[in-house]
Amino acid sequence: MNRKLLARLTAFALVLCAVNHNSYAKDPALLALTPDHFKDTATLREDPSAGTATISTEPGFVEHTGPLRMVWHDDFLTAVLDRKTGRKSFRVDAFVIYSGSLRSYQTARYAAPGGTVTTQVEQIQKRVENCATGECTYTERIEFPIDETVLRDLAAGSATRPPTLWHYDLEAKSGPRYSGVVSTAEIAGLLARLDAVAATAPVAATAPVAETAPVAETAPVAETAPVVAKAPLALRQRDLGIDGLAVAATPDQPNRIGILITGLQAGSSAAVAGLITGDIIFELGGRRVTTLADLEGAVSASAANPAVSLRFFRGLATMTVTVQR
Repeated sequence: MNRKLLARLTAFALVLCAVNHNSYAKDPALLALTPDHFKDTATLREDPSAGTATISTEPGFVEHTGPLRMVWHDDFLTAVLDRKTGRKSFRVDAFVIYSGSLRSYQTARYAAPGGTVTTQVEQIQKRVENCATGECTYTERIEFPIDETVLRDLAAGSATRPPTLWHYDLEAKSGPRYSGVVSTAEIAGLLARLDAVAATAPVAATAPVAETAPVAETAPVAETAPVVAKAPLALRQRDLGIDGLAVAATPDQPNRIGILITGLQAGSSAAVAGLITGDIIFELGGRRVTTLADLEGAVSASAANPAVSLRFFRGLATMTVTVQR
């Protein structure tokens, strides 16, 4: 890398860090977070058609590094409750961003009460980026199953003992392994949220209200159909799957304004398209985005489109992806 580019990168990073210093709180230490924290921050997604409830601890802890506050890896837990049978399934989810050469993680290994467990991982996504500008950047998103008894054993005593770290390793086809960690407080929080959800009636119980559609048989109500079409706007905005805040330009980058992604919902449109925390969205569906209101307007304007072009900054690179709606 030439000295001029290196100097510009360093200056930009320092300015961005200074400008956004008050916008960020320091990440709390993982072991400082309690089971109640993970229970309260876990997301719940009900799927009436499948009869399932899915709980994820992804929002509970994210580690930002460097002056750009990038997220290079994350580990979290997901539980799926079958509302019809009561069956529960659990998995560990992770994503890893790295450079060099493709690793292709294939197996996971972790300690359990009966000994070491080795299991195959499922590749959810592989992405290769930035090869034209130098060393390629890879993103691998994987998941692997874990038994409920293992989680219950790890969570036992979490109410009276300080949290500890549970470790697992991802073995790659080529290259170094990835060592992931999950707090026992996160495990306990997931189980507590799942038990609470299992004890309640599914949200889908209110679905029959939709059967009141015959009211729309009268001509005046049918004419108000466009209002019904607008109602899912808030849902569609959540489906984009981001939490963010508006960022201002810096002296070195006067055009670098938009919505900084501070969080991503697992399985959301943005996550599937490959966006990561730290990206800055500046255009959606051809509409310039500089504020949260702009983003809401762009989401609304593109509501009828099954696929929308999204442009964003990643580091100093400008990138474009297609978001499936």
